[in-house]
Amino acid sequence: MEQAASKSSTVYTYGLYLGIASILFSLLTYYSGMLGDKYFGYLGFVITIIFIFLGLKSYKEKENDGVMKYGQGVSLGVLITLVGGFLSSAFTYVFFTFIDPAKHQELLSIAQEQQLQAGVPEAQLEQIEGVMNVMMSPISLALLGIVGAVIGGLIISLIISAILKKDPVSAV
Repeated sequence: MEQAASKSSTVYTYGLYLGIASILFSLLTYYSGMLGDKYFGYLGFVITIIFIFLGLKSYKEKENDGVMKYGQGVSLGVLITLVGGFLSSAFTYVFFTFIDPAKHQELLSIAQEQQLQAGVPEAQLEQIEGVMNVMMSPISLALLGIVGAVIGGLIISLIISAILKKDPVSAV
């Protein structure tokens, strides 16, 4: 029972940290003029890697006597990103809907510009504009943010868990 409590404590603590860091990174992206810069966007993955690593390391060393099975690490990492992704996505929805809807229009404009730069003809761009409006609506962005966080968290957790895992010593 105590181990379950320490797992949930780790998940909520590091998930909260990840969510807050993601929100701050989003604000930095929106207001620094880096919106749409894919290389700057990779920094978001680095933030996720850091908090999954710290969460798993903390659980292994402080909560579980230096032991962490591979599956425990993967599940904890995914749950950390689920909590962080939910917080970040809730913020995304509130931000684009209520706080600064103009940034949503800016995001749509950037997406259209990227499509033009990729060589999509302007006539075809008009056809897919309706789909882009639906897929990039605040609610869609929030839902896709949660899904993306979990998928990215799974991949990152698989790698970090393989590095940090330490099976319990079995008695012979």
